[in-house]
Amino acid sequence: MRWHCCYRARMPIAVTGASKLSKALQLHDDVLEYVIALNPHDFARLRNPLMRRLMPPRISLARIAKMTAAPDLLIRIHEIAGITLTSAERAELHADTDIGDPEPHTPLPDWVTESPAQTVDLLDSDERLDADPMNPIMRAMKTAEPGEVVLIKHKWEPQPLYDIWDKIGVAHCATQVGPEEWWVYIRRES
Repeated sequence: MRWHCCYRARMPIAVTGASKLSKALQLHDDVLEYVIALNPHDFARLRNPLMRRLMPPRISLARIAKMTAAPDLLIRIHEIAGITLTSAERAELHADTDIGDPEPHTPLPDWVTESPAQTVDLLDSDERLDADPMNPIMRAMKTAEPGEVVLIKHKWEPQPLYDIWDKIGVAHCATQVGPEEWWVYIRRES
């Protein structure tokens, strides 16, 4: 008698809150449209080839979940990709993107000054979506003296950069000054 055993290994969790958007976009083409639909103002620019190359490696899925108030983001990405999750995996992913309560409005910190040392105006390039906004920001940050404030004028709140700045020790805060204009203050600590 011959026995034929067929064992199909379960696919592991593909992305977590710490995963970058770039990894999620590799799972299935429809993930892009899902993310755009969550917040068209901030994410429609992902349809632009340059922004599609630059933004996804910079932003974590946990950050996107918080930005869009989508606690089931990771679960939905797995569903779109055709990955079946166990109840335990679903619970794990839901906990991994705990969006918590909305952050309360806090006043600008004392280090924000009326006259920043430098201003980086990205508004024109934001309209054209033809340049990496990180390059002029990093140039200004590198030339700023420790403790100096750099003002960035941007069409969007640059949440993809917050994780990067937190990691390298750059203080930051943002305030919306118009429907499509954010003023972002950054300060090198050392």
